[in-house]
Amino acid sequence: MKPRCILAGIDFGADTEKIVSYAAYFSARTKLSVRLLYVIDYLLTPPAYLMPYIEEEQKRDEGELQRWKAILEKQGISSDARIMLGRLHESFVKAIEEFSPDLLIIGYQSHAFRPSSSERLIKSLEMPMLVVRGTRAAMPGSLTIRKILCAVDFSDKAQKALTMASDYAQAFSADLHVVHSIPSHTIKSRWAVWEAIGEIDKDQFDMQMQAEAEAELSKMIQKSGIHQSGEVLHGFPAETICAHADEGGYDLLVMGARGLSSIQKFLIGSTAEAALRSSPCPVLIVH
Repeated sequence: MKPRCILAGIDFGADTEKIVSYAAYFSARTKLSVRLLYVIDYLLTPPAYLMPYIEEEQKRDEGELQRWKAILEKQGISSDARIMLGRLHESFVKAIEEFSPDLLIIGYQSHAFRPSSSERLIKSLEMPMLVVRGTRAAMPGSLTIRKILCAVDFSDKAQKALTMASDYAQAFSADLHVVHSIPSHTIKSRWAVWEAIGEIDKDQFDMQMQAEAEAELSKMIQKSGIHQSGEVLHGFPAETICAHADEGGYDLLVMGARGLSSIQKFLIGSTAEAALRSSPCPVLIVH
């Protein structure tokens, strides 16, 4: 059986310190070792005449990788480091097959007109991954996670996300809050007759959706064995959840990768993907 570990993908950019800091924090509280991965991303096999330059680049990168490894080990974190040369996605797939990590940690950078490397990895790698984003500074040894927000949509993946959020809340001695956002605005906008019905019917509709959501949320929480109540929000799910995370000062947002709302079976799309673009804190995506 392979030893359990955290795989942290770094690129020596601005987010590297944050990624290493979160890897150290999760490792210290879950007793998992950390494997640092740096990929020299080449879409095509480099020609032979470039190999001396690539080898020189690898030497410099190896030195930088060892520096971050030493920082982890100074914190008492068991770690390893690896450089891979090739396509980014294929390199991560290969690393995941080799190391069988329990958690993947990567940074996040969104582009206006094309998917970023992190966005492509998030969509294609079906494993729990912590996407480090937000403006909060983090240094190895100084990070704390005290408040966790778990957003659920009543899908099977959301149930898995809630279980994982509960496990991490216990490991971190953190407070856990569970929310569900009713996408009632989307449902109403698709009803051609919505404007024609009376206010009483609208109120009854809202009350019914609220009651159904509260019942489903209570059932999900009980199934996870969490001794607390949840909260039902209203509005665009990603915007509402991120605003709630920001106003509440949460340190971590946990969500299922995507799911189907059980209320009227309306597909609400990839709320997690939208939340990643505006979350004020790191997001743990559970597939």
